[in-house]
Amino acid sequence: MQFKTITKTSKLTTQLLDILQTEWPEAYGWFIDVIDDWSLTDFPQIVVVTENEEVIGSYSLVAKELVKDNHNYTPWLGTLFVKEKYRGRHYSPLLIENACQCVQKMGYNHLYLATNHIGLYEKFGFEEIGLGLYLWGEPTKFYRKSIY
Repeated sequence: MQFKTITKTSKLTTQLLDILQTEWPEAYGWFIDVIDDWSLTDFPQIVVVTENEEVIGSYSLVAKELVKDNHNYTPWLGTLFVKEKYRGRHYSPLLIENACQCVQKMGYNHLYLATNHIGLYEKFGFEEIGLGLYLWGEPTKFYRKSIY
């Protein structure tokens, strides 16, 4: 198993987009926008986990989440994804741990998350810190995980 930060021209990027187009079409457009606007800053980053060069899952790290009044929290864990045939094999905690290590190396002490998956991320050490609205008006909860 390997974690790799993908780039705009990586074959893993193409593989991830192909998977998302079928398995998570709601996120596919967001990924296309991010890839089109990729710059050389710390964020956004998209990391994939692979086995034998097959993408199993991914996550993104972004400076700002698509929520109103996010209180200038940064960085945010976004679009955590595990390929359907690999779900239930404990890849999510590995992806989250990798994200925490990545942001800790960047000098951050917290990782933030906006989600409606109540009860899921608490298992991985995230604590609810507030309520908010996505830019399209859907309510969400804000979470924070301390990284020390």
